[in-house]
Amino acid sequence: MCAPSTNAKIKASQEETTATVLKTKTISKSELASHNTPSSAWCAIHSQDSSSHAVLDITSFASKHPGGDLILLAAGKDASVLFETYHPRGVPPSLVKKLQIGIMEKGSYDSFYSWDSDFYKVLRTRVVQRLEERGLSRRGSIEIWIKALFLLSGFWFSLVQMYINTSNFGMASVWSITMGFFAAMIGVNIQHDGNHGAFSKSKFINKCAGWTLDMIGASAFTWEFQHMLGHHPYTNLIDVVEDKKKEEGVDCKIEEKNQESDPDVFSSFPLMRMHPL
Repeated sequence: MCAPSTNAKIKASQEETTATVLKTKTISKSELASHNTPSSAWCAIHSQDSSSHAVLDITSFASKHPGGDLILLAAGKDASVLFETYHPRGVPPSLVKKLQIGIMEKGSYDSFYSWDSDFYKVLRTRVVQRLEERGLSRRGSIEIWIKALFLLSGFWFSLVQMYINTSNFGMASVWSITMGFFAAMIGVNIQHDGNHGAFSKSKFINKCAGWTLDMIGASAFTWEFQHMLGHHPYTNLIDVVEDKKKEEGVDCKIEEKNQESDPDVFSSFPLMRMHPL
């Protein structure tokens, strides 16, 4: 068997050195924020000891991501909360190491959450154990499909009845209210599960389920940003300065808004919001 040539050894050593340099490259918040498109997507996640943040290049990995293109919501920002909450079984350290291209400048992010606490680790473990005990999958089930067919059938049947009963105001009103009920149920069930990647194991079906929000007159695209980047990671959490300005009727500039702030707290639908006070 032939031994590797000296040139091959030198080349391998140079490639290893280059990879090491890239993984220790210091990246600023502004540089990270500039990589926020599908063609160039970087994100930051906290280290195990929360002392620093690793920067990952998820551009090519996005197409292979089991949860679909939801991962691109993390592009250009600190994705620590998304990374933790969307992976109850954890993410292989080897994959993180493979995607890492650098580290954030020291002090770039200071999170409300303590990743050193055992509380979330224990809670996450118990949730996974409970699902396994009951034989339930995190994505899709026959019950979800039955519910979806019932809600979609009810919505379209009510909508048609509303239109064909134009000569009878009373019946048209009843069908309008019924249609509104089914639309609301589609919003809190089908589209919610689809946009969270939980309606099915198929990325395409999840996307179609998410688009039912557009069907009832809203926007799945907007919902993903507000709900998945704001409400879920930071439920009922508000920034004190931003909250005070809101009370004064002043809206913060986008550069001043705290990422860790729940937009649903400032919802224009006060009867539906969950305010911590």
